[in-house]
Amino acid sequence: MELLKRLCDAPGVCGHEEAVREILINAVGPYADSVHTDHLGNLYMTKGQEKQGPHLMFAAHTDEVGLMVRGIDEEGSIRFIELGGIDPRVLPAKRVRIGKDAICGVIGIKPFHLSDKEERKEVTPLSDLRVDIGASSKDQVERFVDVGDPIWFDTSFEQWGDILKAKAFDDRAGCYMMTELIRHEFRFPVTFVWTVQEEVGLRGARIAVARVRPDIILVLEGTGAGDVPTDKDVARMPFLGKGPVVTILDRTVVCNQRLVEFLTDAADREHIPWQFKRPLVGGTDAGAAVRVKPLHAAVLAIPARYIHSPVALADLKDIINTIELVKAACGRFGEVKL
Repeated sequence: MELLKRLCDAPGVCGHEEAVREILINAVGPYADSVHTDHLGNLYMTKGQEKQGPHLMFAAHTDEVGLMVRGIDEEGSIRFIELGGIDPRVLPAKRVRIGKDAICGVIGIKPFHLSDKEERKEVTPLSDLRVDIGASSKDQVERFVDVGDPIWFDTSFEQWGDILKAKAFDDRAGCYMMTELIRHEFRFPVTFVWTVQEEVGLRGARIAVARVRPDIILVLEGTGAGDVPTDKDVARMPFLGKGPVVTILDRTVVCNQRLVEFLTDAADREHIPWQFKRPLVGGTDAGAAVRVKPLHAAVLAIPARYIHSPVALADLKDIINTIELVKAACGRFGEVKL
């Protein structure tokens, strides 16, 4: 769990993924035939490029949702904008870190007993929230913080039995699974790409697919779990602990039907539990890939409760089963007729 912990705890909001990239290079660079990055920040590792067969590209994004400093008020409070999709309801009173020195701060909100009845009914808009680092003037803040600095949630990884708690399982879980898979030997050419800026428009994947030109892309992701309390009798999926989540379609891609069936058949054959993703929710790097070149795309994810918030929960068994499913499927990859 040490590598997963380091990946989850590392700062990596959109456009500032360098800490995550450095961990990955040091951890698994020696397992690759080649290692390089592009100007946007995508990290590429290749294996077996001389081998015959379809070229498979694995992708997982290194960035996490977060915030960015957009201004500093005269009294010393910090205004910010979001990087990626964040619900303003999860922000008040949360601890954050800012900039190259990881300055501590808290997102302030008016105390309950100073708020009137109407204020208590409303969600404070993001534009009205501020980060407080304990400064009393703009000059004090500017000693430590600059406009444009990234802001990330100050959440530490913890393990509670099989349950894991951290920020950014979307998509440090996928990043970690690829570090396990790159140690595996494949009978066909494989390129592993840890992409950037997925949360702000699938930007890194567009560049990566144009460069790699794969025949097949398999995206490894973290996706929202549906097993949360509800007062409605509605179908909910996926659930923690019930295995890898297979995407049929979402708002950016319709996955290749034969590839989906191949993955689910492999899971059944190996007695690996799996579940379908709720359709039409969210998007992944697969959506960018299919817009760059004709290829076959599939997405496997682990479910995580409360993603895109300061803290999420995931199940270790889902991570292990996803890795095992990919290994089992790749062992018989020549059998799939796409």
